[in-house]
Amino acid sequence: MDIWVLGDPDLSTHENLLCLVGDILNSAVPDMPWIYSDSPHHYTEGGIEVNLLNDGVPVEVLECGRIAKSLLERLKIDPLRHGGLALGMGLDRLTMLRKGIPDIRLLRDQNERVQAQMHDLNPWSAVSRLPSITRDISLAVTPGLSEEVLTERMLQAAGDCSDWIEEMQIKGRWAFTELPSQAIDRLGLLPGQENVLLRVVLRDCSRSITTAEANALYSNIQVALHEGAPGAGYRMDLPNV
Repeated sequence: MDIWVLGDPDLSTHENLLCLVGDILNSAVPDMPWIYSDSPHHYTEGGIEVNLLNDGVPVEVLECGRIAKSLLERLKIDPLRHGGLALGMGLDRLTMLRKGIPDIRLLRDQNERVQAQMHDLNPWSAVSRLPSITRDISLAVTPGLSEEVLTERMLQAAGDCSDWIEEMQIKGRWAFTELPSQAIDRLGLLPGQENVLLRVVLRDCSRSITTAEANALYSNIQVALHEGAPGAGYRMDLPNV
């Protein structure tokens, strides 16, 4: 992306150039240190190359300089009445540094879970292409528990395996009075509680999760979140008959 700023001759100074660079970098990658060095260009005077320091390693993100008087003259702009600054920045690199994206190919990856992270500046979360495992967990819980509360409890229950939980959705809620007696008995639902159906997707970034491992984790989650009659509920590790 190129930025050209044209104004009074006093605009064309090294100090104003550094101020423009600072404003851009403070907006794009706040708190990241940067350095610059001389870098002549045919269309600028006093050209510089700007590098961000990513863990101490310099990464070039932009080049800039004062608009050359010779260029203004070719454009029939009087350099005695006008001056300016010219800057070209690498938006891809700035985006990668801001979000912590490790590979430039991810910016245009068509994977839905990758693309979903390209609509904001939130930190990058690693995406695995290994197969996922999805299960629905039916629970007896206190009415009105938010998705955030249920997610927090789920992560605590998962312990060291919490990074396997890729997604959790509430698929439905049913009050005690909306369920048949057979379902109430199997869930261990107590008067005043509600039945919540959660869809939980598991995926690991480094290897495939076995069915036994997945079932054990789902069982731990069910036991930890179940608030109904002790020992009741749909269990992954026990036959539900």
